[in-house]
Amino acid sequence: MKVNTYSDIFSFSSKKTFKREFERCAYSGEKFEPCDVATIEHIIPSVNGGENEYSNYLVVKHSWNSSRKHKSLDEFILENPRVKDNIVSAVNAKQGQIIEGINWSEEVRKTLLKAIGYDIFKN
Repeated sequence: MKVNTYSDIFSFSSKKTFKREFERCAYSGEKFEPCDVATIEHIIPSVNGGENEYSNYLVVKHSWNSSRKHKSLDEFILENPRVKDNIVSAVNAKQGQIIEGINWSEEVRKTLLKAIGYDIFKN
């Protein structure tokens, strides 16, 4: 039985395709401009046991990715309250869409609940 390695599962082209699926930064809510660097952000950082899977990814501007550093998503939201609403908008915009073989919004909702400990989609 072959064990998939990181490079087997996520090629550069599939990550690049994944990033193109998103028009706005999941943290700032701002539209990506051609000069912006879109990065893949782990909802649960890999240093905290987060998986390298699409269900654990948000697409954000590089500057926002850098500002989070190794904070938990809950800590980051507490420091930047508008991030919560922007994440909700980003996930809802992809409702029911299959991205890289998964119902991305549904799977990300599960990861967000696990990461934060409460459902950010309920008011």
